Amino acid sequence: MAISYTPRDFDVLKKTIWLEARGEPHEGQVAVAYVIKNRARANRGYWGGSTIAGVCLHPRQFSAWDNRKPETTNPSGQGWEGMDSWVKGVLDGNVADPTNGALYYINPALCNPSWTKNVRAGAKIGNHQFYHDK
Repeated sequence: MAISYTPRDFDVLKKTIWLEARGEPHEGQVAVAYVIKNRARANRGYWGGSTIAGVCLHPRQFSAWDNRKPETTNPSGQGWEGMDSWVKGVLDGNVADPTNGALYYINPALCNPSWTKNVRAGAKIGNHQFYHDK
């Protein structure tokens, strides 16, 4: 299902995916994009509301933005330029959700937060474990 988005939403989403998952396989990058889209569709204030940029930039949600601002972040490298079409496909609903509606993810090799006890594990894609509400 499509979600409405602005050019800023698109830019912030693309940068968030790059910073959070650039070393992951393509499916893992799509999965991170879907967690963000799924959160925006859920429209919960503690995740940043109903906009893509709001979700990406909400404090303490995505570590990529802990010490950065989108306006001063200019990613580049292999894969960056090719992201536009598939990111648009995620937002427009033309790319399938490999997480089946996940709202959370972590890299279990890097952390094991207590909140994982309150959610249901879903797909493991690349280095990321995806989770759903119980």
